[in-house]
Amino acid sequence: VKLKDKKNIVFYSEGGHYWPTFEPVIEALSNMGIECSYYTSDSKDEGLKFQAPTVDTLFIGDSQFSFISLNYLEARILVMTTPQIDVMHLKRSKDVDYFVHLIHSPIDVFKYRPFSFDLFDCIMCSGQYQIDHLRMIEEARSLPPKNLLMTGLVYFDELLKSKKVTKPKNKQKTILVAPTWGRSSLLNKVGFKPLQLLIDAGFKVILRPHPQSFASDVELIKEIESKCDQSDAITIDKSQSAQKSMERADVMVSDVSGIIFDFAFIYEKPVVTFSAILDESKLLEITKVNDTRKDEDKVQIWEVEKKSDISTEINIAQVDNLPGIVNQALSSDFVGNIRKLRDESIFNYGYAGKVAAKQLVKLLDEV
Repeated sequence: VKLKDKKNIVFYSEGGHYWPTFEPVIEALSNMGIECSYYTSDSKDEGLKFQAPTVDTLFIGDSQFSFISLNYLEARILVMTTPQIDVMHLKRSKDVDYFVHLIHSPIDVFKYRPFSFDLFDCIMCSGQYQIDHLRMIEEARSLPPKNLLMTGLVYFDELLKSKKVTKPKNKQKTILVAPTWGRSSLLNKVGFKPLQLLIDAGFKVILRPHPQSFASDVELIKEIESKCDQSDAITIDKSQSAQKSMERADVMVSDVSGIIFDFAFIYEKPVVTFSAILDESKLLEITKVNDTRKDEDKVQIWEVEKKSDISTEINIAQVDNLPGIVNQALSSDFVGNIRKLRDESIFNYGYAGKVAAKQLVKLLDEV
């Protein structure tokens, strides 16, 4: 696909699961009468069905072909959730005036790979901790300061808009197990064991592996799936959105995945998290920053530091106690803590899409 004719604002999505992040911004721009384009590498992306007089949508081929197309894109502003521009396959097109990264998760920027944000002109941040930590990375690497915007989590707008409060039909509690992917994942650390423990304790279980697990942890996921097939008490959620599973669940069990905060902040339900699961020595960003700081100024990863405020924590060595911890969480009240942390941490809760649209219009004038 040849992407010519200079566009005002182009949004690029790697896959349909990112559409809820872009939709509120594109909808707000279309309501303002601002022309924009939505390009995706996913032929099944729901965003391709979006219709508005000022918005054009286009499937530009799978990731490899789309990256080649985007390398020759002509646009005033390109907005994406894809990190590491000019580091991996996606290069900065000389015919794009301004590159914007829209952060699509509440996780700390230290959790991203090195150089994830370095070559963007602007980052739309979800909270002050991301701004503070991006500034630390710039300082540690002697990078020029980027334009860091107080945007918020845009997909929260969508979750709130379509949020349903479901009343349990029976006494059997449903546990949503939603781990991260890679070596720090609960599934990589202890495999099927926590799922089996919950089933044996009489819970109904929904497993929602991180979407990246299906590409990065292929053998592990196959093994887990075959064990899930042997029990009627467990289902696997592979849908693009976790919303239905989060609505059905009474408790979430996770590790350091950003979905913890989606579940707690949107639904205000209890969470159980495994502590001391993250291999911080592998997190090069935080190591680099901490190398330049005094001991008393060492920084923590935001979700590692804050998840104990809104969840019942369990050590990986105590996995056998998981059913008891889940029952304890069911009778705990974290709602006050959840609302406090949400207010402190997330910009423009519930209306970030409108804020992002106004910020982009302002950038158009400046660019």
